[in-house]
Amino acid sequence: MNQSCKYTLRRSAAIGAAIAIVTASSAFGIGASAASAATGETAAPSTTATSAPQDATTAPDTTAAGTDTDTETETETETTTGTDTQHGAPDGAPADPAPTTDSGPTTETAAPDNTPTPTPASTTTPTADPGTTTPAAEQPAPEASTPVTWAEPSTKDSPIVLTATAGQPFSHTFTAQGGDGPLEYLFNPLNFFPNNDVNGWSWNEQTGVLSATPKSTIDGPALFEVTATDLHQTAVQYIQVDIEPGAPVGVTFGVDIPDSDVSWQVDADGTIREYAPGGTGETVVSEVPATVGSSMTLAGLAVDALGNRTTPGDEYPRSTVTSTTASDGVVWDPKWSANTVTFSEPGTRTLTVSEGGVSTSFTVRVSEAPAPVAGIAVGVLPADETTGDRWGVEGDVITYYPADGDAQRVDAIPARQGDRVQIRALAVDADGQPVGDHTDLTFTSDVASDRIEYDPEAAATWVTFEHASPHTVTVASGDVTSTIRFEVQPTATTTVTTPHTPTASGTLAYTGADEAGPLAWTLGLLASGAGLLVWRLRRRLG
Repeated sequence: MNQSCKYTLRRSAAIGAAIAIVTASSAFGIGASAASAATGETAAPSTTATSAPQDATTAPDTTAAGTDTDTETETETETTTGTDTQHGAPDGAPADPAPTTDSGPTTETAAPDNTPTPTPASTTTPTADPGTTTPAAEQPAPEASTPVTWAEPSTKDSPIVLTATAGQPFSHTFTAQGGDGPLEYLFNPLNFFPNNDVNGWSWNEQTGVLSATPKSTIDGPALFEVTATDLHQTAVQYIQVDIEPGAPVGVTFGVDIPDSDVSWQVDADGTIREYAPGGTGETVVSEVPATVGSSMTLAGLAVDALGNRTTPGDEYPRSTVTSTTASDGVVWDPKWSANTVTFSEPGTRTLTVSEGGVSTSFTVRVSEAPAPVAGIAVGVLPADETTGDRWGVEGDVITYYPADGDAQRVDAIPARQGDRVQIRALAVDADGQPVGDHTDLTFTSDVASDRIEYDPEAAATWVTFEHASPHTVTVASGDVTSTIRFEVQPTATTTVTTPHTPTASGTLAYTGADEAGPLAWTLGLLASGAGLLVWRLRRRLG
């Protein structure tokens, strides 16, 4: 019966055979690989070489079973020799017994003279060691992620500067590099809110296109933070879009006449807008009235078609004024950066204001003396000053102008006990042109407890109602008068007797005191409105 040797004995036998073959081969000048191949051709040397180190407990069988043993030993010898040749024992490992001290196999292996020609080493395929496993081919590591980058660097303090022109379409496409997939572009405005954007900026997050047809330069450059992302990694670019004005088309300027509560604004196309106390806003007129010996102040500013200033610099620019009446005197006042024109004779003339290479003309009608007063224009602000409601009075007709709604005629203006209202008034001639100013008017009330106070800063008169009842305030300029009727309600007490708040009846159109809204009408009465551009600049630079 064939019985396999223990692994230690088999390994020792193999090592001993290998040493013997190498020693014998060296004597005949044959390589170790050739000797190993020859061993496979004859059984005798292999049997002798591997029998010596066997364990005493395992008796060698030299009869018919020997052939099987020799065959098994041959295979084990080839396998072990090949393995030991490739993988030496590690340093410090205990040496195997016996094979290193037995020199007998060396002499017996070298004895035969008729050893067949060895097979070339390249044709012998050693059997792999059962304990050794060839590792499978390693899978390639995934390709490294490609970062998202911008071709041009930028920071919040040093953004990339682009330029747009007011009134002209602007478009810029942002393109980043890298990423592991399609890039998206996120836009974050840094100095304005998208829902309050006068220039109409828009963007496409898929294509990276930023576009607009900007209108105004007054707010300065538009700043953006643009983030390119592949949804896993990002890169940020900072952009500043400077908005330049378009080509100048004309001059806009304010017209101011000393000792007058009325002012005018002339647009670049020559349109004259009048702002007078008692009015409901701007009124377009064909000419500006003046009298002999009076003067007016003009400050011109070149603008583009959208009203943007076109002359660079922070200072208010130097403008010039010419008149078609040679006797009119024109003087430049550097302190106020304005021209003062004095009218020496009556008649109609054309004044031309020039600045920044363009000019605008308007008409002035100069009278010998102020025209007679034909009426009084009156405007009344609401009692609590927080609503946009107002009332206009002409003669004894009262018109209510709600903040949101259509104008309507009413019998009286509602107020509450203890409130005060602001009355703006101005005498006008038959053409509706202002005559004199607010200080030429007198104010009286049919209720003796009403307090009437003039406010020089507002060029208006305040009336405070101390008593709850109907009140009539009269505004007079000589023999010309205008009456204002008020319905003053009692102030609510702390004791509430009904679950509802009484409301005004009839045509009073009382709106209450809880409606919020800006008093836009006061801007017109304070000579602003469309003229704010010029006057803001003058106040800032002055």
